[in-house]
Amino acid sequence: MTQDIFELANQYLDAGKGGEAMRLFHELAEQGRVDAMHSIAHSHLYGVAVPEDHNLAFRWFTRAAAGGCPQAMYHLGLCNALGYGTKKNPALAVKWYRESAERGDVDAVYQVGRCYEDGVGVAPDVDEARKWYRRAAAMGQEEARERLATGENGE
Repeated sequence: MTQDIFELANQYLDAGKGGEAMRLFHELAEQGRVDAMHSIAHSHLYGVAVPEDHNLAFRWFTRAAAGGCPQAMYHLGLCNALGYGTKKNPALAVKWYRESAERGDVDAVYQVGRCYEDGVGVAPDVDEARKWYRRAAAMGQEEARERLATGENGE
């Protein structure tokens, strides 16, 4: 039943009924649904149906990540990388990207490669960057494929 409510909340969001969508997401989040927590956080991060609020986004991503949500872990990496809702902390960003990547989030796999390529939060390591790009490309991540094909990663 709760899956139907989550889908309904997303339909409301798509239909421009943000208030109703957020009400349902909050109900589900209070029941422990990490996907609903992630949806609330994502909405606050990008100002969808609610005012943009990086502090609230960071708090909701933290709750969802504590519940094991890989997408929330990826977004915590992003928040730490950019200083959204927290101080910039590149090393912590890499930690969250890795946590998310270990749970199969393809964009996190790509971001770990970028961190190694650019030396953000880790020592620069082109070989390590290529390893992560190959993994992301094998999962269908287009930017990783492009970086490998064009040699933008030091090849």
